[in-house]
Amino acid sequence: MDIRKIKGTVKDYAWGNDDFIPSLVGGYTGEPQAELWFGTHPSGESYTEDGERLSSLIASDKSILGERDWERFNGQLPLLLKVLAIANPLSLQCHPDKAQAEDGWRREKEMRERGEDGDYQDDNQKAEIIAALSPITAMCGFRDIEVTKADLAVLMPVSYAGILKDISSDVKSLFLGLYSLDENRKESVLSEYRNSLEASGDDSWSGLFLTRKGIALKCLKEYPGDIGALFPYMMNIVNLQIGEALYLQPGTLHAYVLGNGIELMDASDNVLRGGLTEKRINLEELERVMSFSSSAVSKAPISRTGSGRVSYDCPSESFVLRRASSGSYEVKGGRLSLALVTEGTARFSYKGEGLRLEKGECALIPASAAPFGINIRGTVFFAEIPDPA
Repeated sequence: MDIRKIKGTVKDYAWGNDDFIPSLVGGYTGEPQAELWFGTHPSGESYTEDGERLSSLIASDKSILGERDWERFNGQLPLLLKVLAIANPLSLQCHPDKAQAEDGWRREKEMRERGEDGDYQDDNQKAEIIAALSPITAMCGFRDIEVTKADLAVLMPVSYAGILKDISSDVKSLFLGLYSLDENRKESVLSEYRNSLEASGDDSWSGLFLTRKGIALKCLKEYPGDIGALFPYMMNIVNLQIGEALYLQPGTLHAYVLGNGIELMDASDNVLRGGLTEKRINLEELERVMSFSSSAVSKAPISRTGSGRVSYDCPSESFVLRRASSGSYEVKGGRLSLALVTEGTARFSYKGEGLRLEKGECALIPASAAPFGINIRGTVFFAEIPDPA
């Protein structure tokens, strides 16, 4: 099958900014446009230029996935590519692994049949990687509990001594304890926290990135009364320069705070929220899925492929993210990929055929199109099915 252009689906979540996605694909409305999806997930499926659903196209021809990947993934596209445009913090969230997702999906079967909302949108795991298209500030995983306790004791000496110290034996106790506070104690903690931050001389910005204080004040502004506003002092802060990436395995609590990026993940929309949200928080399910371990965070390693493209290394069996900048490339491997132009233009050549993509356009490259050539003036990201280990 030929390389085909596909059209994405825009999500207008309130945390999005109003200009980055329109700068890629047009359609400026003045309203937030938070995510642009490319894939087959039913929550936001892509279509070909002639209106065919991407899932139907892939199901119609085994050569698109290739024989091996057709068997590996039961004829389904295993990945989902997104553009994220972040003006305000996303909800604190984590995602399940495969066993957890299958179990949750099974347990919620009767809820779905009654038309009730649950925690699981599908039975798939959700690992993800985000690569920065502009500087990105994110929260990811928990800091050492002793460091957290020391910071909270300085920020809120009264609340810490009277309320928080007794629930801070470890990360899990503090997390669950914060959500068990009654309204009066929660209001007391947040009030002292806010007053301390506003009186602090520390700056909210460090160069291009928000500081802990800046993140906390942004959380308090956007989610007043939400105890999740304390989490900038409980979690690792990660700053991504343009081109850097962060990989998140299932079970990792995280929240993207500010910036624009390319996100690639398993084909899943399973999100368990843990704060900074008006949506459902199921603490029992979150406790079952989330890791409460403390660990430092490393950015995704970068390597070069045989074709010369940059590869963001991550342990997923479902996806790998690659990037190519201005130049000419020959790609020999026969793996399905989605190619999204984020800057400039790209010209694909294969089997005597050719296709030109402009900024913001995305193409499905079937496994059967290899080998193919690319001439790029700008930047192209590739969401690709990796070789099996």
